[in-house]
Amino acid sequence: MAEAAAAAPAPQTLEEKKAAARARAKAARKAQESGEAFVSISPSAADYIRESARERGRPDGVRLKILAGGCSGLEYKLDLLEPGERAGEGDREISSNGVTMLMDMKSAIHVTGSVIDYERSLLRRGFRINNPNATGTCSCGDSFSA
Repeated sequence: MAEAAAAAPAPQTLEEKKAAARARAKAARKAQESGEAFVSISPSAADYIRESARERGRPDGVRLKILAGGCSGLEYKLDLLEPGERAGEGDREISSNGVTMLMDMKSAIHVTGSVIDYERSLLRRGFRINNPNATGTCSCGDSFSA
């Protein structure tokens, strides 16, 4: 038990959290200015998104939002795009593996550098987001802290 407590990272101070948030915002701005993708969509996730979109008569794309909530403080929300939905003012548009992803800048700050994958196994079926900005996650992987 003592070993597990020793292995856990020390909680961040408020100044460390602020510095990390500034670094994430800077990375998101840099990605936007250079035209880099904020987020990558794996081939398996892209295939699943296209399959789901076709079944529902929607375009091949999703909107990613980061919301307050979940066990760890922030949660991912991923929805198929509505027919005719386009990037609005303040939205970022990404194309990865033939799939369009829209997100607002606030969400982009939290997920810059992430890879969205789709997993099909006996125990789990769904999206798995590998987020390098997450300082902690819940056991199901649907929420994170930054």
